[in-house]
Amino acid sequence: MLAFDIARQRGADLWETDIQLTRDGVAVIFHDLTLERTTNVAALEQFRPRSPWYVRDFSYAELQTLNTGSWFIQQDPFATIASAAVAKTGFSAINQQRIPRLTELLHYCHQHDFPVNLEIKDQASSAADEIIVKTVLEQISASAAEDLVLVSSFNHDYLRQCKGINPNIATAALAELHHPDHLIAYLQDLAVDAYHPEQQITDAALIQQLRAHGIRTNLWTVNDVERAQYFTAAGATFICSDWPQRLVDATRTENIG
Repeated sequence: MLAFDIARQRGADLWETDIQLTRDGVAVIFHDLTLERTTNVAALEQFRPRSPWYVRDFSYAELQTLNTGSWFIQQDPFATIASAAVAKTGFSAINQQRIPRLTELLHYCHQHDFPVNLEIKDQASSAADEIIVKTVLEQISASAAEDLVLVSSFNHDYLRQCKGINPNIATAALAELHHPDHLIAYLQDLAVDAYHPEQQITDAALIQQLRAHGIRTNLWTVNDVERAQYFTAAGATFICSDWPQRLVDATRTENIG
């Protein structure tokens, strides 16, 4: 939540984040399928026997005992501490970070009228597979944030479920490494509002072709300013970046997310 708030303050137009369900069915915001990279789970004696620490195997109460900020201070993964882009005076707030519930994020979005792209992680190998879409859509509806949410997933069946439950929810199909066969027809059959391919398999011609068929293209993950300018000039609707402040400062455009 600290990162989200800072991104909004520094010029991002929207957030992109990921949703999974806990063992007890709570929708939480967390990227990795396992906990060890960005929490202190491996250091806690009571959790060591539960390696490899899948999010889905922990209750929400258990997840709340984990620290999700200390790893960032210890590893400085983007050299932002070394370069003083992240000040040491902020360490206290970083150390207080915990895994947030989806409801917490949606409340923030509604409060600040700030849009979010929610990626539903593929839960096909767990009990959450049958309930995650329904759970997420119920919470979006209850938060009065439907107009602020775009739901995406690599599991395209989830997108079909979304439209079946609530046709008003905007959806987007994620893709990496290669595009689905017969792409335009495929996306039209999914009834998605946008296509989210990784930047390495996308060029201006594809963006323009999709746009001609009423399908918006949003790229990930673009951290290079020149690449961002190339995609926005081609007609990309928004760009996901680890560095929104750098792209906003460099491009002065309104479609860098």
